[in-house]
Amino acid sequence: MRAPINILLTVTVVMALVATAVGLMQRFAAEETNKKALAAVLEKNVELKAQINSSKPASQQTDAMANALKGTGRAKGPRGISETHAYQQEKRKALEEHILNDREFGLKYYAALRSDVDRHYGPFYRLQHLTKEQTGALAEALFQRRLRHDKAASDNQAGGSVDDVRIAKADADAELAAAVQEMLGADLYEKFSLYERQRPAWDYVGNFGGMLSLADMPLSLAQASLLAGAIANANTLFQNGDTVRMAATGTDQDWDAVYDAAMGFLTPEQLNFFKNTSIPPGNDNVTPPQEMEMNNALKKSGFKGTLRSN
Repeated sequence: MRAPINILLTVTVVMALVATAVGLMQRFAAEETNKKALAAVLEKNVELKAQINSSKPASQQTDAMANALKGTGRAKGPRGISETHAYQQEKRKALEEHILNDREFGLKYYAALRSDVDRHYGPFYRLQHLTKEQTGALAEALFQRRLRHDKAASDNQAGGSVDDVRIAKADADAELAAAVQEMLGADLYEKFSLYERQRPAWDYVGNFGGMLSLADMPLSLAQASLLAGAIANANTLFQNGDTVRMAATGTDQDWDAVYDAAMGFLTPEQLNFFKNTSIPPGNDNVTPPQEMEMNNALKKSGFKGTLRSN
């Protein structure tokens, strides 16, 4: 009797080991696929940066570098610290070299930027019930715009002209608009454009929703949409056709109008919380773990700044 039991136990252990091995193989395959996808993004960005640089006249590139190395002008740095353009240029160069020379760091850096797109635009994906393919295509287009905007801002820090930065960002925005219209159609593009103008309000509502969840009063997506719309509609800039600005101080926002509108879709408890709780205006008030990890890696390599200061 003992022999059959031992045989059954042996068979069970072998089956468990096989299942574990299969699971690990599937996990490693998924991780390898993700790494390959991110590697492609890294290579695409290197090509994109080279293309952008080559499109600028050599004289402009030389002048921008000369202005940066002079270090005579000063610009506002992280947390109000005044930094020379030369120091900003040094930080920028160190970051770019680290991205190119440390492949693992580069993959993590661009993965963090890519996930940031989903963090800001996830509500739009769900509100409009986008397909997996539409979501992926839109996220990639938004990511490419982010890369070009970052490149323009970096050039400006290095001493590039304000006009060049404005043109580069306008070109990136125009390319995104054309791509979104092609992939989503005219109706969804109109809704996307509205979401873009409302996005600072959505970021504000995202912080509020997270705080409500911790207080066991979760905010539904429908409530979030109505609240973001109420904030936007009571914002002076939005009323004038621009993007919402959620300034910590100023007169751009009519909060009494927001509270009146919110009475129609927030519960009394949620509304009371909304009125009496200090809510950060944006989604960048907390440094995510991935960014902390990359800042530590840069610090060990001798990098003087942080990702957020670039």
